[in-house]
Amino acid sequence: MRAWMLGGMRVPLLVAVFLLASAMAVPVPSDHSSPDDEIPSGSSDWRIEVVDSEGVVGTWTSLALDSKGNPHISYGNHKLKYARWTGSEWSVETVGESPFDTSIAVDSLDYPHIAYHEKNTSDLKYAKWNGTEWTIETLETPSGYPSLVLDDDDRPHLSYVSRFGLKYAWWNGTDWSVEIVASKEDVYGPSSLNLDRNGYPHITYCKDLGDRRHLTYAAWNGSAWKNETVDLCFYRTPSVLDANDHPHIAYRFKGKLKYATWNGSAWKNETVDYGGGYVSIAVDSNDHPHISHERSTSGLSYARWDGETWKTEMVEFGDGIGLWTSLALDSNGNPHLSYFDSSPNYDLKYATKIPSEPSRSLTLDIDPDTINLKSKGRWITAYLSAENASVHDMNVSTILLQDALAPERWDHQGDVLMLKFNRQEFKDTVQVGESVQVKITGKWEDGTAFEAFDSIRVIWP
Repeated sequence: MRAWMLGGMRVPLLVAVFLLASAMAVPVPSDHSSPDDEIPSGSSDWRIEVVDSEGVVGTWTSLALDSKGNPHISYGNHKLKYARWTGSEWSVETVGESPFDTSIAVDSLDYPHIAYHEKNTSDLKYAKWNGTEWTIETLETPSGYPSLVLDDDDRPHLSYVSRFGLKYAWWNGTDWSVEIVASKEDVYGPSSLNLDRNGYPHITYCKDLGDRRHLTYAAWNGSAWKNETVDLCFYRTPSVLDANDHPHIAYRFKGKLKYATWNGSAWKNETVDYGGGYVSIAVDSNDHPHISHERSTSGLSYARWDGETWKTEMVEFGDGIGLWTSLALDSNGNPHLSYFDSSPNYDLKYATKIPSEPSRSLTLDIDPDTINLKSKGRWITAYLSAENASVHDMNVSTILLQDALAPERWDHQGDVLMLKFNRQEFKDTVQVGESVQVKITGKWEDGTAFEAFDSIRVIWP
């Protein structure tokens, strides 16, 4: 692989040639967005919050999750800003100046790394947190549209656009190495970088052919770049690799949100939704794709493949909501989104899907199964087990048998709660019968009430 060493060297500024600093000061116009009368119904189980509202701050968002599933977001307009969820609140700080585009990754120590294009200087910059402070270096001028990933050794790799074309750069442990993947005339807009299991780069981008643009997939095979045309595209082409190193790409063309994937032998392209503006993609543990996208003037939409069909829903309605959306999935496959709300407050927002908790159910087993009302035994024993919950989360002090008797003894036996009740007092609560219902009631530690039932035989010899 041919390489040029950067080492922080600055290339002379050619603003007249390289227009990245100003070409995207406002959102890219829609490419024939479809009418909004086909908007899917919204969902009520999204938790949405404003992360930052100080000025026009929510542009150029990029989101990554750390080892605990907590979100880290790079964003900004006049200042490069960084927000992270500490587990109890958002921590927000200023890192640098005037970002044009940002890309964030989190390393094995949960430290953030951010690549961004600085508008004021047209510099491509790389910032990282070392545990004490931010260090920032200039990689190339003029350059922009970075896509950042970290390898298994936490070394950064980037794809970006320069005046020479689409470039791929990586830190080799001593210095930066760089090579050109495509000429400047062939590249339109940002690229998206991924590393496969061998650490080889895979890059998606729009190839500009003048009257049309081709969605292009470039992969390094260990000795050369292999380029393939996948489809026609408009602008951004975010992509991700699955567990088999097969690419999944989200993109827009003629007002449609489209999706392409390589199944091992051929490319498969399909339309997912309409009005695809800014897009972001991730795959879950089943290699199923999830896509967030700005749906024209309707708001932010979320689509996922469930193995048989696409499920699409609105995250938040509103004109100007969903710009620069960025999507990541946690270890449970739950989506986390950052995005810009340009109306009316120009906020950085964060949304996550609140998973529906499975209902807690209890099984009650009364021992003995047959009660002789003339017997002189001491105890009635109840065994409680739970599904989708733990009996350790029960408030034992609230438990009653037959709405009257509190347990005189109790103990946890693994995942079972054993309770002993006075046998003579219990006999006063039942009548003779072949199938007599016995009830236990109580509350969980969170205050939620529960009840469980069993049937026993009651005799009078």
